[in-house]
Amino acid sequence: MSKRFIGMGSIEQFSTVIKNVKRTAQFVSYDEETKEVTVNREAKMPTIIATGSEKIHGTNAAVCYSEVDGFWVQSRKNIIDTEKDNAGCAFAAYANMAEWMKIIEDLAMGYNIDLDKNIISVFFEWSGGNVQKKSALTGLDKRAMIFQYFKVSPIEPQLANDGTETSAKWVETSIENFMSHNGAHNRMFLSNEEKNIFNIMNFPKVEVTIDFNEPLMSQNKMIALVKEKELDSPVGNAFGIKDNILEGYVFTFEYNGEINRFKVKGEEHSKGSGKVKTLKPVDEEGEMKKIKFVTDIACTESRLQQMFTEIVHSVHNGDEQEMTMKDMGPFLSLVVKDVIKEHTDEMIAQGLEPKPLNGKISEVSRAFFKSKLVEIA
Repeated sequence: MSKRFIGMGSIEQFSTVIKNVKRTAQFVSYDEETKEVTVNREAKMPTIIATGSEKIHGTNAAVCYSEVDGFWVQSRKNIIDTEKDNAGCAFAAYANMAEWMKIIEDLAMGYNIDLDKNIISVFFEWSGGNVQKKSALTGLDKRAMIFQYFKVSPIEPQLANDGTETSAKWVETSIENFMSHNGAHNRMFLSNEEKNIFNIMNFPKVEVTIDFNEPLMSQNKMIALVKEKELDSPVGNAFGIKDNILEGYVFTFEYNGEINRFKVKGEEHSKGSGKVKTLKPVDEEGEMKKIKFVTDIACTESRLQQMFTEIVHSVHNGDEQEMTMKDMGPFLSLVVKDVIKEHTDEMIAQGLEPKPLNGKISEVSRAFFKSKLVEIA
């Protein structure tokens, strides 16, 4: 079997993660025969704590190993070696192959991974030196910064129709530490600092609580966390270098067995580059206005009941038992039209526009409608 390139995939934007979490929370089942997905659109969204590690500006790389194929090094898109290198990354990895193999073997032992059947890929940012300018590691020698998770890929992969691997899994680059001073077992993120192999999880981290029922309310907090250290990178500080640029944070959390990662970048790092996407501040007061308007004015129980009754009489001649999910669309439309008709003055006074409110109104109304169907069943 020849060595194959193992992809890391991209780190998502926050907006994409919001959609992914919503999709996961609402998923109920998948029918293999009909290919139909059953979802619960009224499922409650989770509140999670995401951990942010500093995003190091360099070039993506990985070391990979299996007993079948041996040891190899990758850049973001290719397998590399000392003759076809990327900023000296392969040369350094092969020069320190014994140290990299110790990390791989410790991970294999810690997670009981059979290297005769699997490939371990340890991803890292190759940074420092002349790899990138305006970074946390500017002014330091080149070094590897291992990421929080490594990848385990079966030697014989299972592929989806689009060619992506479905059998690989992600696991933390940490193992149980039995040498803790108080005898307690804790996790130790692997590194070999003498050989300039570091682990980002051994540096200062931040946390943010995200309520995915109203995820935008967490956005300003994440922007503030970046801005607080933007001109004085904590990782740079840990190496004795002050006033280096913090590129941003990579926030990570696990939900329903899936690892979610997204990046929040700072403005200082992005200056002069039109390609870098940064989170935009959210008008928290405006968001709270919308929420309060929907719950206190637009979607009162009396209005929702009135609109439900109107559908019963206009469509089913007053027979509630005839109501089905097919009536939800007309019901939602009726609610939105009634809110605009009755409360345009309040909306103008509060500076609220109909379109941004419609989604929230429909969400609350949809839950009411389904509860009514259950009640009359």
